[in-house]
Amino acid sequence: MSRTARILIIIGSLSLLTATQLSALGFHALNLAPDAKESWGWANQLQFYQSLGLVLLGIVATRIGDSWLLIAAGCLITVGLLLFSGSIYLQTTGILPGAGSVAPLGGGSFMLAWLLAAVAVFRAAR
Repeated sequence: MSRTARILIIIGSLSLLTATQLSALGFHALNLAPDAKESWGWANQLQFYQSLGLVLLGIVATRIGDSWLLIAAGCLITVGLLLFSGSIYLQTTGILPGAGSVAPLGGGSFMLAWLLAAVAVFRAAR
């Protein structure tokens, strides 16, 4: 297994672990208002999906080899997780009010990452 594949799968797996923990925290331990709980749930759901995506990119890397496009996609997803989910977690808990304003940058990171992943697979098919 390539170094890129291992790193992507490890980051994705650790993010899935964290998403599971944060899901339990948000719905069982924190006393969030209904709208904050909904925001927390949305951030958590996106964290799950994008973390699975990192694992998927790692599997793709085992098939097509190391690609700077896959590496960039993995980095963008990781940054997106911090900007999107992280900022919403910080805002809903009141740790950093207004942090959610950077969430759209995280969403944009996700979109660009998946475009790069598609280009990497397209190029590898040639």
